[in-house]
Amino acid sequence: MFTLDAYAARSCPLKVHHAFHPGLTRPAPTGTGNRIPGAAEFLSSAYAAILAGAPGTVDLRGLAEEPSEAQEAACLAAMADGAPVIVGGLLPRDWEGHRAGRPDLLVRDAAGGYLPGLVKYQRMVDPRRDDLPFAYADLSDLTRRRITTGWRYRWHWRWGNALQLAHLWRLLAAHGLEAAGGPAGLAVGSDDFGGDGPRASLIDLEEAAAPPAAGQLGGPVEEAEVPAPVSALDRYDHEFALRVELAEAARDAAPDDPPLLVPIVSYECAHCLWWPVCRPLLDDDDLSLRINKSPLDAREITVLREAGVATVAQLAASDLDALLPDYLPQVAHRLGAEERLRLAQRRSLLLRDGVELERTTRGPIDLPVAELEIDVDVETSRDDRVYLWGFWVSRDGGEGSYHEFSSFTELDDAGELELARRAMAWLRELVGAADARVYHYSDYEVVRLARLTRPGDEVMEWAIGFARDHFFDLFSTVRQHFFGTNGLGLKVVASAGAGFHWRDEDPGGLNSMRWFEEAVRHPSAEVREQARTRVLEYNEDDVRATRELRRWLRGLDT
Repeated sequence: MFTLDAYAARSCPLKVHHAFHPGLTRPAPTGTGNRIPGAAEFLSSAYAAILAGAPGTVDLRGLAEEPSEAQEAACLAAMADGAPVIVGGLLPRDWEGHRAGRPDLLVRDAAGGYLPGLVKYQRMVDPRRDDLPFAYADLSDLTRRRITTGWRYRWHWRWGNALQLAHLWRLLAAHGLEAAGGPAGLAVGSDDFGGDGPRASLIDLEEAAAPPAAGQLGGPVEEAEVPAPVSALDRYDHEFALRVELAEAARDAAPDDPPLLVPIVSYECAHCLWWPVCRPLLDDDDLSLRINKSPLDAREITVLREAGVATVAQLAASDLDALLPDYLPQVAHRLGAEERLRLAQRRSLLLRDGVELERTTRGPIDLPVAELEIDVDVETSRDDRVYLWGFWVSRDGGEGSYHEFSSFTELDDAGELELARRAMAWLRELVGAADARVYHYSDYEVVRLARLTRPGDEVMEWAIGFARDHFFDLFSTVRQHFFGTNGLGLKVVASAGAGFHWRDEDPGGLNSMRWFEEAVRHPSAEVREQARTRVLEYNEDDVRATRELRRWLRGLDT
């Protein structure tokens, strides 16, 4: 007998396979984990709010090191006592259904029984412009359902959470402990929607809102047709059944038998304990390994492999017109499947030939020129605050210099706006009546200016007007003239085209968020200063890269 946890149905099936195959050894944890800065603080504050809420709330997290039987008994006892909320309870295993699970929360339903709940440091909702009802609960009173409008659960991005809740719901139902009100769950995220801090979104597990698996389509889908969504329960049942079948097959294999599946690289691999086992099983030229921009999904890769196309070289050499009639009906879960495959082949041809940046036009590239040229780039924190405005200023084609306006603190609305006003006041004084142009890569800086501008704010209204007439988006020009094997991000284009190199060995926007958090929160003053310097140097290199990209583009004449 065996059980699988609530992550199994939403995670890579190789994790289940490797855990049960007798010939594979589970790698030792590295100890680094995938902890997101700020997550521990959020979880601590969220649980504190929950525990301070409904009287009688039970916290069972302290029993985590006790035998599982004792933990299960404590959870059942709390439920039998009618505890309104149970934190960290371990549910009894469902051996027949192969399920085990420890919900972050168990919340008593008004009609009896319990709803499962998750607490995660991630955005859970999006604003919407309609009057459709949105159900939620305050952390201080999770048992009370409230209704508002203007919000919706982020099904497009967070449907995996709903699969976890579906697993826990099925586990509760196996013991007759599920909420009488029907299949549902609660998801607590970091959103401050409504201005009162985090809340718990009520997720209807029977709502047809999750994307279907390839095996759930039930028939052919036209190329331009969006596959109909399914409920979280339906998607979960489909995925979980496949994991159980895989676990049974892997368990029955002999130690010397080869793996039953060939890995397919996904976003999970970067932080997966089993990656050292999977990597040697992949060809160095494997499609899923080498194409990381607009990658094909697991089903698309599987169908191609079954057709004898597993590597970049094989896809580059394929006759797509001959391949598509058999391929498309098997990947009907993806909108635009033919375009996706043709794009992947284009990237394969460039990868095969060692080309990272392909010019798609001929002749000179027209860029505006000014006596005073300024390159701008902003850095944002993980909570989406602009804490750094960086500029590179050059006159008459000279080398120029770096200027920055930063605040290495936890910014609120007022602090973020004040920093932007300082930067824009400096910019207004700098440009004066000069022939000036400001260059940026993508429209992000302009969008941020618009978001921060309030009616009557003379400095910010000047900035918006100046941006309208004097800002120039280099990305729009690059997109008109180039195709990038690995996309057209500034790092790719400035390095492959202009030959620019960042000083940091691992530059990137996500990393800069981590450096900012170290600069603000690390207990060591030395580490804080090192992180601050690293962020500033990274930002300076970003604006210098924009300048070098301009110079390179202006030099192209064929």
